[in-house]
Amino acid sequence: MSKKLVYVLEDDADISEVVSYILSEEGYEVNGFPTVAAFNQMILQRLPDIVILDIMLPDGNGLDICRQLRMDERTSVVNIIMMSANTTKNEIMGSGCGAEFIAKPFNIDHFVARVNQYA
Repeated sequence: MSKKLVYVLEDDADISEVVSYILSEEGYEVNGFPTVAAFNQMILQRLPDIVILDIMLPDGNGLDICRQLRMDERTSVVNIIMMSANTTKNEIMGSGCGAEFIAKPFNIDHFVARVNQYA
């Protein structure tokens, strides 16, 4: 059985490294992207099982990326978990994005459980 693929779009290198390490230890294949441009180059080449998506990015807004993924029939089925220290669950739910939400900082066990639930 092949590993489930997770894309992590997160510009904070420390957070990206921690998330990638945690998910790799859980048996996922993880690809990290520090920018929207890098993420966009890969998303249509190989669809992930789940995307972990930060909201505040240097070259875009995670909510906009989420909506774009939902509107494209090729990526509309990909599960998305949004992460933010500055946004609330209500803002995510009201965005029309249809994503799950985890607040930063997050509990590692809770984070893993949520990824396992949606991957």
